[in-house]
Amino acid sequence: MAVASMGISYSVLADAQLKISGTVKASPCNVDAVGGEVNVNLGNDIQAASLTAGNGSPWKQFTLHLVDCPTSTTSVTATFSGTPEPGSPTLYKNTGDATGVQIELQSTDTATPGKNLGNGQDAVAQVVTATRDATFPLQARAYSTNSNAAPGSIVGTIQVAFEYH
Repeated sequence: MAVASMGISYSVLADAQLKISGTVKASPCNVDAVGGEVNVNLGNDIQAASLTAGNGSPWKQFTLHLVDCPTSTTSVTATFSGTPEPGSPTLYKNTGDATGVQIELQSTDTATPGKNLGNGQDAVAQVVTATRDATFPLQARAYSTNSNAAPGSIVGTIQVAFEYH
């Protein structure tokens, strides 16, 4: 009987190992815009005749500005997403009533000027240590992949997801 108890005791005292892991991420910065929305007006004077195949309206430059970044955050990656134009994944679909018109978005930073920021593309901005902010310099325009641009409104929504490093 003592032998049986020792066998049970031995298996109860078997070694076990717990492996615990996780990731501590940087806190987010704040988007410097009312309600987190940045509105870009491409203008009311875009001529349909100027939107020939492979051409666009003049660029409208703007910034996506983040403020109040934590001291532990040194850079921010922004990933852009929205409905791409069918057959032109680097352009966003226009949901306004102007037909034959798409929306083009690019980076204008010094490291990657002219980088297309179509659906799923990303850009990186460094956090300025002294001010704890980060800026993404961007530009957008109306664009036409063919010569059938017709008058109407240009509307598009592009989501931006941030990853903090």
